[in-house]
Amino acid sequence: MTKPLLKLGGGLLFALSLAFVTHTTLMPDPLWEQIRIMWLCYFFNFGLAVLIFWAVLATYKKNVMLVGGVFMGGSMLKFGIFFFLIYPDFKADGLVGRDELSLFFIPYLISLFSMTYAASRILQRA
Repeated sequence: MTKPLLKLGGGLLFALSLAFVTHTTLMPDPLWEQIRIMWLCYFFNFGLAVLIFWAVLATYKKNVMLVGGVFMGGSMLKFGIFFFLIYPDFKADGLVGRDELSLFFIPYLISLFSMTYAASRILQRA
């Protein structure tokens, strides 16, 4: 169980680091005031992806039928935390633009695709 978790964690850390550097390089100047939120979004997505993947692996060993529910529940948890903790900061200026939403959704999509790929590789072996 630890080997797939470490592989996901390492690959996800690399992918998110590369995306963060690219994202900050291409980020428009007005968005630099929200760099704190950007750090939070990347860290939050990394941490929750690893935690959700661990829960999927643990569930897979106990009851294969619940794996999909745990995966979907983890995605709902991510969106719930986003709407309660991060989205209010975006709405503070009265506008929520595409650039602001990219601060959350780029790391979200990278972590989602990485987690889905890793989980599918584990489930195919069964």
